[in-house]
Amino acid sequence: MTTIEQRIEHIRNDREHGSRWLVRETICVLHDLAQSLIDTQLTADEQQQRLRQVGHTLAQARPAMAAIASAVGRILAPVEDGSVATTVTAMQAATKLLQDYDSSTASISQFARPLLKQHLMTCSISGTVLDVLVECRDHITEMIVLEGRPRYEGRTMAAELAKKELPVTLITDAQAAIFLPLCHAVVVGADSILTDGSVLNKAGTSLLAWAAHGHNVPFYVLSETLKISPHHWQSDEMIQWQQNTTMLEEKEAAEVLAQPIEHVQVRNFYFDHTPPQLVTAIITEQGILNHHEIAAIAQQAQANEEALRT
Repeated sequence: MTTIEQRIEHIRNDREHGSRWLVRETICVLHDLAQSLIDTQLTADEQQQRLRQVGHTLAQARPAMAAIASAVGRILAPVEDGSVATTVTAMQAATKLLQDYDSSTASISQFARPLLKQHLMTCSISGTVLDVLVECRDHITEMIVLEGRPRYEGRTMAAELAKKELPVTLITDAQAAIFLPLCHAVVVGADSILTDGSVLNKAGTSLLAWAAHGHNVPFYVLSETLKISPHHWQSDEMIQWQQNTTMLEEKEAAEVLAQPIEHVQVRNFYFDHTPPQLVTAIITEQGILNHHEIAAIAQQAQANEEALRT
């Protein structure tokens, strides 16, 4: 039987799934843990300590994926009367959050439908983007998909879109600017949306956003509000480079270059940062959000995170 610790380790080390799957698994881990604790002989304090221990570990598992910490915060945040979450209230909160999360892409699709049509481009793989594109497929002429080096998640995205009978063209990441003039819009997911409306997503997203900007092609981000983060991207990137890049999750160089070359250093950041001025719209289950609305949600996420630390 897979233990809670093994499931957390899977979340921490997963390279195959998008953030949507990982966030859903996080919610399920806390739900299943709370449910199992109810049937133990542990005291209420011991149960709460176990929940918070697992919650802290999950919240720190994937720095680039704000929704994981946000999910933990919503499930284990104090209840309405200000008291700490019990095992029962945590399980109830996880059940409600899972229901809301599973229905969110249908709501995102309603708001995105008028904007997603004709020829579209996307990169890497996103469960949210995949679900929305399938919902809007009657309006889509062709999907152009970047393959997503170094693990080629875009190839998986292309295959999944093709299974749903969407016309797909797969290209290397370097060809994006060649095909952008054909596109009505670029559509991507998000691993985190920061307080200023900037976006952390699979490495290559920022370059695609800059290219879209240069070709006057709209750049849309599809995201659940759960992915809105209280974290900031430091504006002076040269001075704060180390602090900023901790959110980008650097992985093994061997994924980029299997056979090392003498005197050649290889870097492999999984995520990058797209500044807010390159984002045409952030489309969520609550609609298209402006920067004030994003900041308000980020403030609540910060309050939930702070409550976990007390």
